[in-house]
Amino acid sequence: MRYRTDKFVSVGIRPWGLLSAAAGMVCIGTVAGFLGRLWWIFELASHFRAQYFLFLLACGFLFLIGKRRWPAILTGVFALINLSLIIPLYIAGSFAHSGDRMLRAMLINVNLSNRAYGTVRTFIRSLDPDFIVVVEVTPRWMNELEKMQADYPFSRGLRRSDNFGVALFSRMPFANAQIQHIGQAEVPSVVARFDIDGEPLTIIGTHLYPPKNKTFSTKRNQQLAELAHVVSSHQGFVMVLADLNTTSWSPFFQDLLRKTGLRDSRMGFGLQPTWPTENPLLWVPIDHCLVSSGIAVHNRRIGPHIGSDHYPVVVDFSVESRKARRGQRR
Repeated sequence: MRYRTDKFVSVGIRPWGLLSAAAGMVCIGTVAGFLGRLWWIFELASHFRAQYFLFLLACGFLFLIGKRRWPAILTGVFALINLSLIIPLYIAGSFAHSGDRMLRAMLINVNLSNRAYGTVRTFIRSLDPDFIVVVEVTPRWMNELEKMQADYPFSRGLRRSDNFGVALFSRMPFANAQIQHIGQAEVPSVVARFDIDGEPLTIIGTHLYPPKNKTFSTKRNQQLAELAHVVSSHQGFVMVLADLNTTSWSPFFQDLLRKTGLRDSRMGFGLQPTWPTENPLLWVPIDHCLVSSGIAVHNRRIGPHIGSDHYPVVVDFSVESRKARRGQRR
């Protein structure tokens, strides 16, 4: 029996249709990212601005090659929307003064399942920071980090068997140090005050809930709101070193900055994604150093892979002296 093939509809793969559909989905993700207050899934969409930009840029280029004008224009517009949210990170912030004393702070999410204890200690010693905030500190991790006691004689922390242990190690003595539980999730944070050449500096180290479902997302947002109250309750200079499990494009992160006056230390230093180390396609910057007015960030960088699913954050900074403030008032 012979079949007439002209009576059959050929269903083949249409590359331009697939590309248009993929670009359309990313455009939807771009818009959804601005609606994070409406639904926790939309807030998740806000974190991938760099990926959206690169993908839409590539799509726009392909549409131009294929002489598909309107898809090229549309993807180009949405690519520029995402780029507009990335560019400010490459523009230097208002860190004008030089301060009297250069200090170095470090944030490390060691990952409770990570066993590269020696690698972490070697990395810390290679950069010789003054302050180290470590999150996901288990009893074993605390024991391993306390082997650096000769270099860091001052420490305060709470070891836990889950992901929310936290510790602060310092070369300098504490004026005061305590563990506080921020938000209804009762996750511990370390809050320590230092005297830096007569200037008060408070360092807050914490690790917030990951927004992997509606409940966790709500708890993390409550923690962010409570963190704003904790920051505002301290006088003098404040630095927050934390795995906030959100990026700077989240509306809830922006609320934290707006309520506290803190600044993102990445300003002028770029994206600096920190997680997940094993999948560059999903890299997002969820580990943060936020600073109050009067703290100058001279350098900020991401450390190497140290066995964790997070990269460390290293910040060189100084605090504005009374002498400098008097000079500005003249």
